Amino acid sequence: MSTKLCIMTAYADETLALLNVLGQDVGDSVDWNSRLQFEGVDGNKQWVVMQSGMGKVRAASMCQMIIDTYQVDTFFEFGFAGGLVDTLNIGDIVVITGVSEHDVPNRSEIQREQEVWRERLFQASASSISKFATILSADPNVTITKSSVICGDMDIYNREVRDRIATESGAVAVNWESSAIVDVCAINNVKYVGVRIISDLCVEEDSGPIPEARVERLHESTKAYVNALVDFNKHTEILSDAV
Repeated sequence: MSTKLCIMTAYADETLALLNVLGQDVGDSVDWNSRLQFEGVDGNKQWVVMQSGMGKVRAASMCQMIIDTYQVDTFFEFGFAGGLVDTLNIGDIVVITGVSEHDVPNRSEIQREQEVWRERLFQASASSISKFATILSADPNVTITKSSVICGDMDIYNREVRDRIATESGAVAVNWESSAIVDVCAINNVKYVGVRIISDLCVEEDSGPIPEARVERLHESTKAYVNALVDFNKHTEILSDAV
């Protein structure tokens, strides 16, 4: 029986990294920030890569569509992130154990409700997160950090701002979408396993397109991620998962 991989990304760099690992040459057909879908077969592995576009609204709507379409038990998030601490290096993998937001709701009761939902979700997902991290760590070329991330509709390329956010939040990495995906999973009672690969360190010299010198490191980490997802599916006998 074939394994179905439903992998969600946000933007072109993430999508192209996955398609490269899956052996697909799509040329210029990946728009940078559009909603796109690619399908293929690699041996006995059937896969679908879906690009939501950047931001919480696009990520949340695509997450809900995947949950409705594929009736998933566990939603796997994949993408890149900016590192907030100097102990991380380009290509390191962060296995997400919690999420927070840079701009919190201005009503305390809304924030408390979000925190309760998210805590319950991560408690329910703890076994899956641990299992996935264990599979990933078996790859000798992979460096893993299990920690929380912070999300906001902004890029950070200032060392002082980066250090302040890291200190205040306790997060080690920042991205745009994870908190929205977690909230959709919580509403739908779907377990969550989030993985982000560090593509920059949130400093001015890292702004702009990802340098070619870093692409190979990101490729190796993406390959390890896909291999771990296949192994996770085999071990848990889940044949249709969303990432």
